[in-house]
Amino acid sequence: GRAPLLKLKNSVATSRNIVERIAAGLELREKQWDADTAFREDVKDTLDRQEQKSNHQVSVLVENLIAAYDRVTLEKESELAEGLSFFSLLKRSFASMFSRNASVKDWLDGLAKGLETDLQLGLQSKLDAGVLDLADSIQQMAKMIDLKIQNSQTILKNNHDVFAAIAERRSMVLRELQESFANFLQRGENFTDRELFPDKTAISPSVATGSGLAVIGVVLAAVTHGMVFDITGGILTTIGLLFAGVTAQVKRRKILGTFQAEIAKGRLRLEREVSEKLQTYIKHIKARIDAIFDEFDYMLDQESKQIKALNIEKDQVDATLERLEAEFG
Repeated sequence: GRAPLLKLKNSVATSRNIVERIAAGLELREKQWDADTAFREDVKDTLDRQEQKSNHQVSVLVENLIAAYDRVTLEKESELAEGLSFFSLLKRSFASMFSRNASVKDWLDGLAKGLETDLQLGLQSKLDAGVLDLADSIQQMAKMIDLKIQNSQTILKNNHDVFAAIAERRSMVLRELQESFANFLQRGENFTDRELFPDKTAISPSVATGSGLAVIGVVLAAVTHGMVFDITGGILTTIGLLFAGVTAQVKRRKILGTFQAEIAKGRLRLEREVSEKLQTYIKHIKARIDAIFDEFDYMLDQESKQIKALNIEKDQVDATLERLEAEFG
């Protein structure tokens, strides 16, 4: 009779209904995966843009430092050239017969000390101001990512009749991402990074344990605080030795040439060290933020593979059901 055939047709119809429900669920999973992937790309783009913005701030800071450095050193070079002229030296030699403080060496010593003072005043204030702006930029990068995580879109709900377990797993991963990032922003040691600045290991423990984002400016200020002195100190030592060796037979061209060479070395070192230290710090913080998404990235990768595999199986079942429906009429 037709009873077995009707039962088979009914089973095929039930199977069709189940497959359609699975297909609808798969479509939601794909939409969720697309939204999560777009969210992740948005995070990466934001990190890249903020890194470029911060690096630009570093470039502007370095330009300002170099401009101040050039202004001070050119003034001192002009003063040195004028003071080493024949008539200036003759005048000082004559004056030194009446006062011990009017000698060429005393004048050169004063010029070297003036150079040190002017460089310290001219560079450190600009460096401190630039570091505060940079710290604010890095903080904004972290805050923007935090806001994007909180506003991530949920399409596949936890109560889905087919893929509830998948939705719950995603919710758990996202919740852990939010918690991990919130903890990251609060932990000061994530931003002190002693390994990044081996010559600045004496960062105060109280700073390292402070609130995360608030620490950035303090750390950068601590790292760069002695930088001006370190860079200019070597120049001033060499120049001081050069001046100390000046005798009555002053070789004006040689002294000026050596002075200019040392100033050029200091200029290059200032530009290189400030750029490298600050840009490396920015890059490192960006990498740490990006690494917090590792588990989320793994979920996206696994979800992509599962969706692809399930779609293949669904298409195979669809083809089988179509063949059976054709056979059963």
